Amino acid sequence: MKKVGVGLLGLGFMARTHSYAIREIPEAEIVAIGSKFPDEFSKYDEFSEKTLKYKVETRYTEVKEMVKDPKIDAIICTIPARFSEPYITEIVNARKPVLVECPPCDTLDKIKKLAELAKNRQAKLMPGHCYRFAPCFAKSKELIEKGEIGVPTMIYFKETVPAEILAKQWPPGNWIWNKEIGGPVPTMSVFYLDLARWILNSEPVSVYGTVRWQDLPQFGSLGYWVTSTIKFKNEACWVSEISGAVAQSTGPAMRLEIFGEKGNAILCDGPTNTILFGQRKKEQQVWTFDLSGIEQWGHKQQDEYFLKSVVMENKEPMVKMEDSAKAMEMSLAILESAKTGKPVYF
Repeated sequence: MKKVGVGLLGLGFMARTHSYAIREIPEAEIVAIGSKFPDEFSKYDEFSEKTLKYKVETRYTEVKEMVKDPKIDAIICTIPARFSEPYITEIVNARKPVLVECPPCDTLDKIKKLAELAKNRQAKLMPGHCYRFAPCFAKSKELIEKGEIGVPTMIYFKETVPAEILAKQWPPGNWIWNKEIGGPVPTMSVFYLDLARWILNSEPVSVYGTVRWQDLPQFGSLGYWVTSTIKFKNEACWVSEISGAVAQSTGPAMRLEIFGEKGNAILCDGPTNTILFGQRKKEQQVWTFDLSGIEQWGHKQQDEYFLKSVVMENKEPMVKMEDSAKAMEMSLAILESAKTGKPVYF
């Protein structure tokens, strides 16, 4: 069977994550790589040959040439959000199926513009909201839909990323450390904000947010602490805390608690376990996911879904640009609320 030929556009940090994922998908292979920076090719070669044991021979410095390649059946775009719009526009106009790392763009208007373009061109454009595909979150949604806790009422979400890891992802002087445009907050928050809408199957009514910035001269980066309280139309309340200013020794990076009207609860204490708590003392069911990093957070499952269902079977993506637009709108509302000290209503 012919494998899906994948073109990888953008060769930074996230390109490596997708490379690991595609290596584990038998139906697909990376047939071309693209970047306008020639030095990125040598860095990617060093990574792919040493870690993945292959070298991609075909490479492009112009996306308009890349989309013409008949070997490329689909493109995964990891161009940073601030610069991505013209690249995605070129791909959509060529009607190549494309998976775009999130956030797809750095402004709400750009995301909406691309959504409209994809609709007009009848092109397959899928934003990479990988949390929907993470086993711990997928199991949580399944339990909710089965009625195990009743209607969700109160949700607590906490996620911390060590500052040193983010500094390696975005080097000193990178545009993302500009707190006047929100720093890393939109990029890091859109994943859990999309998760909130998806888990609750509801739309936000209001959000109140706080942001505390922290200069990190030892890394040449910017730390942040962000809290938000979001009320949804179904009366659920989602309270979250995220940070990119912690040490690597701080323990579980993520915790999700979902309480329902029955008094039961669902807990994800890190990405490897989902626990359902019942009414009786010590009554609980545990699902354990002994998976690698690319599977823990849903990257492999997301790429597999895109390549099999969207590309091979020509189905419409179940995650749409409208979902990305709403997640970005919610993130910007948190930043606005933090500046004004007032809630933002949708």
